[in-house]
Amino acid sequence: MMIDLVAFDLDGTILDAEGRLAASAAATLEELIVRGIPIASVTGRSILRIQHPFEPHPTLARALYMAGYNGSVILGPGEGAEREVLHEERLDEESFAQIVEYGRAEGLNLMYCLFERTDAGIAEEYRHVRPIDHLEALRGPGMVLDVDLYARCQSGELGVPPKLMLEVDPARREQHIADIKALCGDRVYIAWAIPDRVEFMRRGVNKGVALRTLTERIGGSTDRVLAVGDADNDLPMLRAAGTGVLLGNAKAEVQAAVAGDGVRIGPSFAEDGFAKMVREYALDGQEQK
Repeated sequence: MMIDLVAFDLDGTILDAEGRLAASAAATLEELIVRGIPIASVTGRSILRIQHPFEPHPTLARALYMAGYNGSVILGPGEGAEREVLHEERLDEESFAQIVEYGRAEGLNLMYCLFERTDAGIAEEYRHVRPIDHLEALRGPGMVLDVDLYARCQSGELGVPPKLMLEVDPARREQHIADIKALCGDRVYIAWAIPDRVEFMRRGVNKGVALRTLTERIGGSTDRVLAVGDADNDLPMLRAAGTGVLLGNAKAEVQAAVAGDGVRIGPSFAEDGFAKMVREYALDGQEQK
């Protein structure tokens, strides 16, 4: 079967615990480009933080479609200002206010994902109320400690973002999710990739929707898409793809969630799972486009 698009998560899928691109993944992506198969990073990261690990690989960086904030913002390939914004969604104002108030009342570390288009290009920051050095997979450019963040959000100084995050005790994560659902109803999409933080996007935003948007953009079919991920927030993408692969390093509860969904459990990141799955489904036996 010909593959029209290879879509993938970053952290734990092609990036190691230090945020570095695996050598096997880089080589595989280079081969996909040579074969003429489009590649797309579909992640919870900001656009700036998507680009960061690809800086040593300019050919990959230029070819990459980028869906950030779990699909709230999608950019086409290219460099700098030449990248076209293909899609953009933000939280609704009421949900934004309710999540901010809830986080403040609960004493949680709020993370505000700033994304703005300006004449000079795209401006992005991850603003956070308390230090985040201890948090897994939150590193790279654009991190700003802002102890007055709650006040800035509630005063209107900071507008509605594409995504908010709250750092939580994993033991209370499901309770926090239930609380926000009670406040916001179906106006928000709630996901988590790492157990100690919860992510909030506008209703209708998820990686599956982003995958369909990207596939339509390139003129392909989701039946001929390979998607690879390793976390709970990847599941809509894996289910939407013709071939969805959850890497073996996914947490047990995430692996259990795909039982009967037609999503394959593949090798782990440590076993070069991404490269092996792309080789099996998208490279072996396919002619160059």
